[in-house]
Amino acid sequence: MVMVQKEVADRLAAGPGSRVYGVPSVKARWYGEVSSAGSVGTQVFWPVPHVESGLVRIVRHQPPTSRAGREAVFAVIDAAFAQRRKTLRSTLAGLAGSAVLAEQALQAAGVDPGLRGEALALAEFVRIADVLHDRASDGVNA
Repeated sequence: MVMVQKEVADRLAAGPGSRVYGVPSVKARWYGEVSSAGSVGTQVFWPVPHVESGLVRIVRHQPPTSRAGREAVFAVIDAAFAQRRKTLRSTLAGLAGSAVLAEQALQAAGVDPGLRGEALALAEFVRIADVLHDRASDGVNA
């Protein structure tokens, strides 16, 4: 369990679809099951801080199985959230080689190219990274 600023705790514990779900939320799940474990009032500190604190529970587990590896999965996560208002088809175009190739990779991974990064769980990011990895390994444009 860790104690962090309330905003950080909310981000870490957020799930797909939440407005605060983002890169930290997804990457933390690579390492373990993440959940909110409560809040810590300002009155327990001296001097009283101007920020609230929150507790986050992380129960470690084995990382997901991925042919692409952690770095490749994290690159997909970073790209997906780099421009939150754009669709995955657009945000992953750089990794895939073009928007068309990104769309093909997303479809092969079973992910709707019209979604945004905040709609995906870790498993979907892993599938996307694996498809991109497999296509690069096969000498096919991502």
